[in-house]
Amino acid sequence: MSPDIHLVGPVSGADSGDAGQNNPITVTFHRKPSSSNCTFPGDESLIVEVWVANPSLAISPKIHESAARVELTGAALPLEGTSGTQQIDWSPLRASHTNDPQNPGQKCLVARAYPSSGVANVASFFVPGDHHVAQRNLCVVTSPTTNLTFSVNTFGPGKPQTVIKPLPNARLRAVMDIHPSQFVRNTVSSRLPHQGLRLHTAPLEFGFKFDLTNLHASDVVDHSHPTTFPSFPPNTNPFFEARVALETQHVTPVTFLANLKGLPAGEVCIFHLIQASFTDDGQGGLTLVVLKT
Repeated sequence: MSPDIHLVGPVSGADSGDAGQNNPITVTFHRKPSSSNCTFPGDESLIVEVWVANPSLAISPKIHESAARVELTGAALPLEGTSGTQQIDWSPLRASHTNDPQNPGQKCLVARAYPSSGVANVASFFVPGDHHVAQRNLCVVTSPTTNLTFSVNTFGPGKPQTVIKPLPNARLRAVMDIHPSQFVRNTVSSRLPHQGLRLHTAPLEFGFKFDLTNLHASDVVDHSHPTTFPSFPPNTNPFFEARVALETQHVTPVTFLANLKGLPAGEVCIFHLIQASFTDDGQGGLTLVVLKT
């Protein structure tokens, strides 16, 4: 949920794009102070690029239909210890097909800013130690019904598996954040209607999960509701997780399901949908905010 990249649709608002409209995307970049000894001699400008994706966990510039670059442009180099901004206008057409990253609607955003002599990684947005990348994966939905269904795209790490029953290559985890940090509270509050954040701070009675159909799931742990996990330790968030086998060269849609029965209208649930390796190395994630109406 980086605060350094913002999309505002003129009709649908923050983090969404409207078809046939100019949708401004603003990127903020920061230059380290002189004391950091971070120098790039000869460079007098920056390269800024912005990518859009449909709601996703893992995002890659090389996976077909994972993400699409909106624009690559130059920007003035800020003074040491200061920040700068660059606005890029995005004008999506009406949806061409379901998985087109340039479809209008709720979007995940990736921005990269680097010196003009630099070269961005063509295989991955997120290289360990690379501070030139910002990502914003935040979706806010309203739900007038009890059964919430929300689809996200993702893909798996490693080489393709050709066996009939592929081995798990990632772990999916959904966490209901009933103890959000102040940063999460502030970010979510800024995206809600004027009544502000009325956070639901108890586990959902009937829980939540990923639809694991065709994902060859194993090691499923459901601690998402009191029936399966009656005594939540203090400061523990309800969660659901499983090991799954994901396609490595293609986008795979994964469905998140939550039963909102008993959730009062006007209250908000915050879910962090996370993809990681078996050793907890992050591979992607998205924060889903659900407002019951």
